[in-house]
Amino acid sequence: MVLKEWSCCPACKMSANYQELKRVLEAEPVCPMCEQNVPPMSITLASDPEAEFKALTSLMKDSGPQEGNEEEDEEN
Repeated sequence: MVLKEWSCCPACKMSANYQELKRVLEAEPVCPMCEQNVPPMSITLASDPEAEFKALTSLMKDSGPQEGNEEEDEEN
């Protein structure tokens, strides 16, 4: 996905490529992630895609394995 095509579902904020999400919703106006009704015309390009990307990567870093949790690491 490239930043100039960054968009998201207005219902669940799932990040998506603008053209691909719009194509999917034109076939069936239901978000593939949250299953909410999403009209294709409600999809827009992100106004600040770089900031949204940074926020998403920060969220993913925060949700990774925590240090000091060897028990969980051993199970995986």
